[in-house]
Amino acid sequence: MPMIRNRTSSTNEGEEDTFDKQSRLSVEAEQRQVEVEERYRQAEEHHLEAMKVVEQREDELHLQIAMMKAASERLKGTTREAVNEIDGTPIPPNFREVVVEPFDETQDPHVHLQAFQT
Repeated sequence: MPMIRNRTSSTNEGEEDTFDKQSRLSVEAEQRQVEVEERYRQAEEHHLEAMKVVEQREDELHLQIAMMKAASERLKGTTREAVNEIDGTPIPPNFREVVVEPFDETQDPHVHLQAFQT
């Protein structure tokens, strides 16, 4: 009978070892789950902050576009008036258009420029 006790005892010890191992694994799994949830929360937080920055930048760009459109609209009228004024100016009868010969690099550039300065 003592042998039976030893077997029972060793079987119980093996079961206890298995139970301890399972308990430890369960605790480790719970800790990992907590870590995963914390990392997910941090990633979500980081994502929300990044989205806020993107939205702010988008708002700034929309404002810049609106300002540029307004400035462009203001200039359109002014430019059109200037063009009309220039087009409406009569050309004098003695006007002579200046003919500029392109520089062909066969002569001194200073000599070429002097022809236009006189």
